Amino acid sequence: MRVVFDIHIFVLNLINPNATWPEIEPLPPTSESAAADCISLAFDALDVQLYLSPHILRNTSRILKGRGLDDNIVDAYIEALVEIVEISGGAVVDPLPLDRGVRDHEDNRILDLVLAVDADILVSDDSDLTSLSPWNGRPILRPYEFVNRVLQSRRIRG
Repeated sequence: MRVVFDIHIFVLNLINPNATWPEIEPLPPTSESAAADCISLAFDALDVQLYLSPHILRNTSRILKGRGLDDNIVDAYIEALVEIVEISGGAVVDPLPLDRGVRDHEDNRILDLVLAVDADILVSDDSDLTSLSPWNGRPILRPYEFVNRVLQSRRIRG
């Protein structure tokens, strides 16, 4: 399944008090960080093709550095995210920015990527985005909902 994670997922994966980065724990069982679990699902490359944009990478870096994280750690993290995208079979795509009718410019940029890669699901912890679900026929799930959906699908498939 083609998936886009919004910036919040990548930020929470690193700053969450329960974060285990740079270790990526295999699922199941789930951890105490749904954001970390989302990253793990992309890393194992079984069900999830992760797509990112330069916009997501730049803003993830900007926010993490703005929170005082060391530049070298943040830069290594961004490089690792790009590697996870490649491992998952996804890609970094720079979509054409268009007005999607959403008041937040940043949310418009996330939705640009969703359409550009024909994503099946957008994963977000942003209430402005989750309130749009389904958007253009695509569910917008919170991280824990996404993790539960993928793990349930795996159990059903056996």
